[in-house]
Amino acid sequence: MKNKSTWWGYLAGILSGITYGMNPLFGVPVLNKGLDVNSLLFYRYGMAVLLMLVFMLVAGKQLKISWKQFGLMTIVGTLFTLCSITLFISYKFIPSGIATSVLYVYPIMVAVIMMFFGQRSSWQTWVSIFAGVAGAVLLSLNGEGGLIDWRGIVLVVLSGLCYTLFIIFVNQSKEVKALPNLTLTFYCFLIGTIVLFFFTKCGMELNRMPDASCWLNVIGLAILPTALATITLAAATKKIGATKTSVMGILEPLTAIFIGVAVFHEPFTLNVAIGVVLILFSILFMILTTKKGE
Repeated sequence: MKNKSTWWGYLAGILSGITYGMNPLFGVPVLNKGLDVNSLLFYRYGMAVLLMLVFMLVAGKQLKISWKQFGLMTIVGTLFTLCSITLFISYKFIPSGIATSVLYVYPIMVAVIMMFFGQRSSWQTWVSIFAGVAGAVLLSLNGEGGLIDWRGIVLVVLSGLCYTLFIIFVNQSKEVKALPNLTLTFYCFLIGTIVLFFFTKCGMELNRMPDASCWLNVIGLAILPTALATITLAAATKKIGATKTSVMGILEPLTAIFIGVAVFHEPFTLNVAIGVVLILFSILFMILTTKKGE
């Protein structure tokens, strides 16, 4: 039996992957109504900051951090924000479910970079990584087997690189790792909101929300694939490490594919079906073969 802390880490990783996969559910309808990516993300992060601030003040959670921690969180928040920007722009070039799937080249990036920190993955973890990435590649193919718009692919790979560096920073920085998950997430989005404000040329190019339904979608974005997903991501990274957390995150494309098919009527091809099976195998194989104390 694995210890309780490890099980909580896997549970947090699963919840993080599923909630991150809800990005298209709330984001695509707003983008389809003409709101630009920077404005959408600014409202999303700003709403998340306000909701978390109210909760932390009421619940008496830690808000104070050192200047050194704030400097490090500036890097972490910027990486996370760039990850979101490139991913949402990619939705303009490739289907949302496919975009989220291609993002999952990042477990290989995480595993390789972590080797430079002396953390070598077991053969079981590598099997899980390659099975998951193979599944993500299959998900990125269209019905004829050809790759779709290369601009979307490039944007998603850049998003994956930013996500990789974000996870490794959280795992390797003692000052960042020492922060409570709520505090870490709050400052991540506070920095993200500031970055996005400057991306819109200090608010001058910040567009208005098209209608009330878009505000509801932004609230959904702020709560599920923003605040909850990042809190559980930080918790999983601390409990089971950066590499295993990145593999657990492959549940995100499954959620995105399901949403794409069920809500946006995107095609469910044989490639997608095989990709889903490979991804599920990669998750279950890693959980079931991880030894206690690894």
